[in-house]
Amino acid sequence: MDDLRRVRYFLAVAEHRHFGRAAESLHITQPALSQQVKALEKELGVELLARTGRGFVMTAAGLALQAGAQQLLATAAELERTVRARASGTAGELKIAFTRSGSDSDISQRIRDFRKEFPDITVSTITGWTSWNLDLLESGEVDVAFVRGNITHPRVQTHLIGLQEAAVVVSKGHPLAEKSTLEIADIVDEPIVLWSRHTGPDFYDELVTHIWGDGAPNLVAEESDAEQVLDLVSTGTGISVLDRKRATRIAHENIVVIPFGANPPQIAIRIAWMRGSDAPALAHFLDWWRRCS
Repeated sequence: MDDLRRVRYFLAVAEHRHFGRAAESLHITQPALSQQVKALEKELGVELLARTGRGFVMTAAGLALQAGAQQLLATAAELERTVRARASGTAGELKIAFTRSGSDSDISQRIRDFRKEFPDITVSTITGWTSWNLDLLESGEVDVAFVRGNITHPRVQTHLIGLQEAAVVVSKGHPLAEKSTLEIADIVDEPIVLWSRHTGPDFYDELVTHIWGDGAPNLVAEESDAEQVLDLVSTGTGISVLDRKRATRIAHENIVVIPFGANPPQIAIRIAWMRGSDAPALAHFLDWWRRCS
């Protein structure tokens, strides 16, 4: 930083023990260097160099300044680096909210990659569901969230990062369990178990419209998450439609996951953030994600 320029000049003189050699190393003239050192002495109100006929000797004050100057300049350089890094988004803090299905995907690996590439950004994560993640965004508790569905929130901006295929889950003893694929017509009249609409109303409505159109599912139960949905499905309460990848991962021995043969529902996964947010780490993260996609 320019305010430490005179300290740098003095340190060069102290190290070279010669004004001419110090001036040459700094690429300035010797008179200019001498003037800057005198100005520093005036600013501090002490004599740093005791001039003699053939040169100078360091005073006690000069020796004290020399001893601390290197650390001062190193600290100032580190501070400048930190300030610039935070302004550019390559340092600081980033708070991220996952959805449960999103945390099962390669999103988690991408976050690990980001942490490794930018170790000066402290990344903290929390896992919830879409509607809760949007509430966290609005309250400022997180900087960015992963959400499902086509979000229509007026203050939230989103970026589509992928589509996850949905599949049907049935109990092993269900008549549909023997099929390798299913069509929408196979399930429209079946008793259905779904997750609670309040956890992701946009996606919930998209799924219902995709499968049942203007009609409604024969809904027999709603549960708070996929694990509880599968528990009810396994008892024969009904069948369900879940993210195929996650359903396959968490399904137990009494569950069969069956893909759709045609026109499978697609679950949109998006990054969401508040419109107008100027957090540098967020801007850097979004730019990095787009470049690496």
